[in-house]
Amino acid sequence: MEWDAELYDGQHGYVGAYGEALVQLVREEAARRGDGAAPLRILDVGCGTGAHLDALAEIGPVTGVDSSPEMLEKARASHPKASLAEADACALPFEGAFDVAFSNAVFHWVPDQVALLKSVAGALDDGGLLVAEMGAHGNIAGIEEGYTQALRKHSGDYSGRFCFPKEAAYRRLLGIAGFEVEQMEAFDRPTPLADGREGLRRFAEQFFAKSLHLYREDERAAILDDLEQACEDDLWDEGAGCWVADYRRLRFTARKVRSVRGAGGMAQLSVLGS
Repeated sequence: MEWDAELYDGQHGYVGAYGEALVQLVREEAARRGDGAAPLRILDVGCGTGAHLDALAEIGPVTGVDSSPEMLEKARASHPKASLAEADACALPFEGAFDVAFSNAVFHWVPDQVALLKSVAGALDDGGLLVAEMGAHGNIAGIEEGYTQALRKHSGDYSGRFCFPKEAAYRRLLGIAGFEVEQMEAFDRPTPLADGREGLRRFAEQFFAKSLHLYREDERAAILDDLEQACEDDLWDEGAGCWVADYRRLRFTARKVRSVRGAGGMAQLSVLGS
């Protein structure tokens, strides 16, 4: 997917802002190791435009990776001294190099969860900690249903590209990948979208970009009109003058307790679908 870094930061800056709770979990990991311990070596998986690089760097040396050149370009401009690299999260070029892998609002974009978790585990030293938050089962369900209805009016169909797992299913998948879950919670986070009436359109233009670009400009405008109509009753807050996205999140910490080689019988579709 090609990312519009300016649009992402301008319209979806709340994604980074909500990551502070995750950063605190990394601070707690450092505190558990004690004052005399070496600083944590931190990997920011899917660092995007660098929203968490400064806060993580206060804890220990941090390396940010992202698959988007556009995102990394902006991250480098605002964090010129940061260690950044373009890399696929499913094929990280590290082996046992980090004490903590941190990731905020990234994992649900990855179709192959097996490859993702194996890659992250490989980048961690033995006993390393994965600290992550992603969309949970039911995340943006209302928006996706509205978008599905809108496409059908234009002879189209929507197949969700996101991985929004149930808590128990993802706990099992982490275990298969060599992690032991220490904390996990799924929770609702109704999230106001920026830019008033335009907020839902801007959200769709970013997160449904690949689908929308299959249509002519006039058709895209009509689809977005129909999306707004479908979501109006449930997601428009007249008093606040904004759309409220029906976010649901899965936040967890998981310790690497063993290394997994090969496929290991990991059937992600059956596990995540259970």
